[in-house]
Amino acid sequence: MNNFIVKDLMVPLSEYATVQEGSTLFEAVLALEKAQEEFDYEHTPYHHRAVLILNQNKRVIGKLSQLGVLRAILPINERTQQIEDISRFGFST
Repeated sequence: MNNFIVKDLMVPLSEYATVQEGSTLFEAVLALEKAQEEFDYEHTPYHHRAVLILNQNKRVIGKLSQLGVLRAILPINERTQQIEDISRFGFST
């Protein structure tokens, strides 16, 4: 197994989708979409799958995943089975 350096594999914070902690779900989805459109996929095969949430001091205080977005918009009675089905296709949790 190769000894990879984390720094060589990570997505820099400056290239990540971010929103302020008071943002709406819609704003977070737009930020994720924009990051996916602008990201340079020639250097890495990985797509942005989450939005980082920043506080007033620009510090990361949380993460909103693709599945987190789906959980927020699916009705409660449909959530469990559909989320399990979707997670099999590589969506982050």
